[in-house]
Amino acid sequence: MTLLFLPLVISLFYWVRRHYHSVAVASQCTVPLEPRKAGSPPIVVVPLEHWNKSKQALEFARRISSEVIGVHVEPGEKEQAALLEADWERYVAGPCLESGEVRPTLKILAPPYRFVVVPVVQFVLELAEQNPERQIVVVIPELVEEKWYEYVLHNQRARLLEWTLLAKGNGRIFTVASPYYLSTATRPVR
Repeated sequence: MTLLFLPLVISLFYWVRRHYHSVAVASQCTVPLEPRKAGSPPIVVVPLEHWNKSKQALEFARRISSEVIGVHVEPGEKEQAALLEADWERYVAGPCLESGEVRPTLKILAPPYRFVVVPVVQFVLELAEQNPERQIVVVIPELVEEKWYEYVLHNQRARLLEWTLLAKGNGRIFTVASPYYLSTATRPVR
């Protein structure tokens, strides 16, 4: 049994080494860094479920760019979208208008089925297609739990959204995780 197992392990190690070598060769870069262009900043998209953990992600998004789009998927229950729109006016649009800043846009997507990730991915891909000269940054709010086993209960949509955007996207679509800690949820960020 050991004699059969040993060649399989050696073959596996050889395959892994060959894979790492091919990735290292393919990822080598001999092109210098391009100078920063005076073009437009990226368009930032923030997927929203509720106003709860979205505040920190929106604050981060506004630091990256003045063009921020909050995206909410509402597959049926319109009352949740109405609550989010009211919170958006109260907590986002109002303070931005009072301070003279550009107001972020809220986009409500209404897919025919209860899909959440697919409509956001389609929206981002369409946005990238409509703006071929601009980068798209998707800031994904993620709940950070204190215990490792609780992590399995949260952020599954966030992971799926990130993986799908990376798989279907292009070199102009970026994903950024915005951690949301329950212990700091009530304290203001300074």
